[in-house]
Amino acid sequence: MIDNQTLWNIDIGGMPARGPAPPLTGLKDVKPLKDILDLTGKTAIVSGGSKGLGLRIVNRLCESGAAVVIADVDDFFGEKAVEFLSAKGYTARYQKTDLRDLNQIHACVDYTVANLGKVDILVNNAAYYKIVKFSDITEEFWDTSLDISLKGMFFMIQAVAVQMIKQGHGGRIVNISSNAGNSMENFYGWMVPYVASKSGVNGITRSLARELKPHGIHINAVVPGGMMSVGSFNMERTPEIEEVQRANPGAPIGDPDNVARVVCMACTEMSDYMDGSIIHADGGTYLGFTK
Repeated sequence: MIDNQTLWNIDIGGMPARGPAPPLTGLKDVKPLKDILDLTGKTAIVSGGSKGLGLRIVNRLCESGAAVVIADVDDFFGEKAVEFLSAKGYTARYQKTDLRDLNQIHACVDYTVANLGKVDILVNNAAYYKIVKFSDITEEFWDTSLDISLKGMFFMIQAVAVQMIKQGHGGRIVNISSNAGNSMENFYGWMVPYVASKSGVNGITRSLARELKPHGIHINAVVPGGMMSVGSFNMERTPEIEEVQRANPGAPIGDPDNVARVVCMACTEMSDYMDGSIIHADGGTYLGFTK
C-alpha cells in the first residue's frame, strides 16, 4: 500500500518509467510555462501571411521569438508586413510563393533555409474561397480552389517535412481548416469547393500525423470561426447571396487574433501531446451558436 508520504514524494520528485510509460516529471522539475511558450531560435513559414488571420499569426509567432518567412502572392502587403514587423524589432522576410506552383513552394523552403538556417514550424494558412451556387461552379473555379487550399497545402507540407526530417530535430505543422470541413460552412451551402478542400485538410492532418510523428513532427489543424478579415470584407456577393444571408442566422464573428493565439500555442511545446488534433477556435460555431 502506498502511503500519503510516498504519493507526496512522487508528486514532488517524479518517478521513473514503468513499462511503456515515460518517466513522470516531479513538480520541482516542471518546465516553466513561459519557457514552453518561448519560440526564440525557431524559424517558421506562414503561407498567406501578408494580411488577415495570416498576418496575425505571423505577428504572434514573431512576438514569441520566432523568425518568420511570409509566403504569399501579394507583394504589396507582403513587403508592408515585413516593414511593420521589422519596425517592432522582429525578424520577418517575404518570399513570393504561389501554392499552385511546386517550384515556388520548394523555392520558399530553400529561401528560408538559406536566409534563416532551418525550418522548425509551418503554418498552412493560405486558402481560396468564394460563395458560389452549386449550379454555377466552373471547372476553373473548382481547380483554383482545390489547387490552392488543398493541393498546395499538401505539397508545402511535403517540402517542409522533408527538410525537417533532414534536420533531424522534429518540428510543428499547423493547418488552418474550417467548419466547412465538417459541412457546416453556413446555413445555405454554396461553398462546395471550399468544403471539399477543408474536409481534405482535416483528413490529411490526421493521416500525416501517423507518418510524421516517428520523426518528431507534430501536425495538427485549427478550425477558425467567422472573423473580421480582409477576405471576408472583400468577398464578392451577388444580390441573391446578400438576400439569403440577411434571411439566415449568422455564426459568431471574432477578431482574427483570437484564432492566432491558438495557432501560436500549437506551434510551441504546449502541443507536445497533440498529434492529428482538430482544434476549434470558432466562438461556438461548431455547436450551432449564432451571433
